[in-house]
Amino acid sequence: MAKLNIEQAHSLPLDEVRKRLEELANRLSAKYGIDAKWTSDVEATLKRTGVSGTIKVAADKVAVMLDLSFALLPMKGKILDRIQRELTAALA
Repeated sequence: MAKLNIEQAHSLPLDEVRKRLEELANRLSAKYGIDAKWTSDVEATLKRTGVSGTIKVAADKVAVMLDLSFALLPMKGKILDRIQRELTAALA
């Protein structure tokens, strides 16, 4: 499995970050079938065929850690770029 670790800085209150991430998760769920479930106020799990991982929210950053299946390895760069763009837009 390939691992992706992405961090995005923010300067928002934690409740606003979570709200924006929930909106992002809903869009990604509709488009890509990604299932995100919040396990606490600051952590969510992500699942989809070929992908699993977590999102962790801290006071100054959001960290996304994903495990990609070998089938998705050729798309690792595109997935990384897409997540970075989506996080940047959501937390701007």
